Amino acid sequence: MGTAATARERLHGAVQLDRAVRAAVRAAVQQADGPSASMPAVQETRHRGASRMLRSMSSWNPAAGSPRSDNPRYELNVLRARSFDAIRNSPIARAAIVRSRTSVVGTGLMCRPSVDFEALGISQEQGEEYNRILRTRWESWAEDPAECDIESSFDIYGLQSLSLMSAMAGGDVFALTPGEVRAGGVVQLKVQLIEAARISNPNDAGDTPTCSDGIEVRGATPMGCWVRSTHPGDNSGMAAPTWAYYAFHGGATGRRRVLQVWNDKERPGQLRGVPYLAPVLEPLKQLDRYGDAELMAAVISAMFTVFIERAGEGETDENGSPLPVLDDPADDGSVALGNGAVVDLAPGEKVHDTNPARPNVNFDPFFTAVVKQIGATLEIPLDVLLLQFNSSYSAARAAMLEAWRFFNLRRWCLVQQFCQPLYGLLLDEEVAAGRISLPGYADPIRRRAWSRSIWIGPAKGSMDEEKEARAAKLRIENGTSNEAMETAASSGEDWAGVIAQRAREVNLRRDYGLPVPQQRTAAAPSAASADDEGEAGNDKRNNQ
Repeated sequence: MGTAATARERLHGAVQLDRAVRAAVRAAVQQADGPSASMPAVQETRHRGASRMLRSMSSWNPAAGSPRSDNPRYELNVLRARSFDAIRNSPIARAAIVRSRTSVVGTGLMCRPSVDFEALGISQEQGEEYNRILRTRWESWAEDPAECDIESSFDIYGLQSLSLMSAMAGGDVFALTPGEVRAGGVVQLKVQLIEAARISNPNDAGDTPTCSDGIEVRGATPMGCWVRSTHPGDNSGMAAPTWAYYAFHGGATGRRRVLQVWNDKERPGQLRGVPYLAPVLEPLKQLDRYGDAELMAAVISAMFTVFIERAGEGETDENGSPLPVLDDPADDGSVALGNGAVVDLAPGEKVHDTNPARPNVNFDPFFTAVVKQIGATLEIPLDVLLLQFNSSYSAARAAMLEAWRFFNLRRWCLVQQFCQPLYGLLLDEEVAAGRISLPGYADPIRRRAWSRSIWIGPAKGSMDEEKEARAAKLRIENGTSNEAMETAASSGEDWAGVIAQRAREVNLRRDYGLPVPQQRTAAAPSAASADDEGEAGNDKRNNQ
């Protein structure tokens, strides 16, 4: 209530200021040109967007809120509810979320330890041996749902997918890291994902300078969060909710204890995230209503639609004889259509057919135009959002590349906010428990060198693998890339693992006396030019 009152006061103040400015300008004009002078037709500010006198801008008076007040709790609750409903029931909304999930995470972001052997003062061979040990320890924990998930439902790759979808749908998601050793397990570290709606102020109290929407703040630093024991949407028959406080960092060690995965943080000082679909919820709902209406109209038009006209008092037929007035007490007034039905009409009843003119030929162009705007807002091109690649090769490839830039950004955010912190927490426990030995790990600088890693996700795919392979080879030869980067980009695999497996395959072939495939030479420039000319010709034909 306090936030709403403050917003109303600010709006009232803006209106009063606008009136004062208008009155001052009017008085100045009348003083200079006389009482009959009219208002000037120019804005009173250097920036037209800041004018309060232009007719196009006079009614646009938003309140200048802070990063916290611009995302009030009651609005976020409505946005979350509508966002989840859109994901359940709106095809376009669900397509945007699952397309991001599939492209950003897919089958999982794989951890490849990459210790900084130079900073640690060890040889490269020793660094590779440590990488092998750390990768083994990580995979033994990450690939066992009973070891990493508090609910024992997903391995770490499933948790990556779930955290991304929850953050995009709810604005943010929180990951607690409780300790629990289960029967047959080794590691204490577990991951417990908490939905955004469960983070709230104790007893649902209002915001204070030190606690806003469930986040405890000290100065400008978020210190921890309050977690509700039950979801606000749980059945009313459950026990009364309680709140527990979880610090973001351990008091003695400073280790991360709670991870906040954001959909997007747009302003400094912002404490809670806004759902990914928030800017497009209104056009999504309107588009769904329009699509449902057109679909129903098309279904109705598929049947022979008629209107039955009955005779009234005093009506006569073509011979002038009075028509009987139909008044059947058994008739409940319900008339239904049937597929291929033949109805015997009573005397005095007439049939008039109607044509609803469906399907609507303008439906698809209008639908596509709206989806284009939605896709531009969500950073997913229309071709990728609808999985409809009907344009030329170049246009389709450009759409995939633009979408991939967005997916790469989301992948980087997920690694920084979720994957890498969990990897660091696992190393902390492994070293503390004595299961692995990393010299100097207590030193923060050496700990960062030990915990360095590379996260490799599914490849973006290719529309023409031969051209992509040729381009990758040229990048390596020109020194603008390397084999590790190209392997990760093309197949999502680790180059060291690929080359080691390839060496084993070649040696096995030699042991069995099988021919070893020879490495192919680079394609002749003329062939590449011919391919490019053919591609250009295809684009030209597709655009005609």
